[in-house]
Amino acid sequence: MADPEGGREARVLQDADFDGIHPWYGHLRRYLAERAHGKRLAGRRDIDPCDFVPNLQLINLVDVVREPDRLRFRFRLVGSAQSDMAGREITGLFVDDAVLPQFVDRIVANMRTVVETGRPVRDRFPMPHPNRDFIDSERVYFPLAADGETVDMILIACTYPGAERLTPRLPADRKSTSG
Repeated sequence: MADPEGGREARVLQDADFDGIHPWYGHLRRYLAERAHGKRLAGRRDIDPCDFVPNLQLINLVDVVREPDRLRFRFRLVGSAQSDMAGREITGLFVDDAVLPQFVDRIVANMRTVVETGRPVRDRFPMPHPNRDFIDSERVYFPLAADGETVDMILIACTYPGAERLTPRLPADRKSTSG
């Protein structure tokens, strides 16, 4: 999963990898593990959007659409910060229609890896929207599964290094892992 735009690579995250990235991603990982209630993966019904209120603007939800010959990915919910940074609304669009063509393969590969491995994937690249390549963006794609096993949705948590006003807020109560 090489980055044609700058040499960075996406990577599947193991638990220890969360120590080296923004702490909010680790909070989300722990939150989703708690919400899985003993299953391998949490599902959309296991999470409460109210738990994300301070950072909901930085969250996207993507439906995994299984077609006979391929997987497709449709943006179900796009956080307001993502829409603002993209300069347009992409809710309801498939990845192929939502981002610049040079980013489609990379983003689809990240999402396909999440579906195939059931593990989070981290990537960092310029915003994949027209006239937004000056905006640095980092994201972790987290798997969700209604049955606890088969990934049917992806929660994407976004950060924008350098955009102070969009820095995720960590929960004040360290027992709370939502953030």
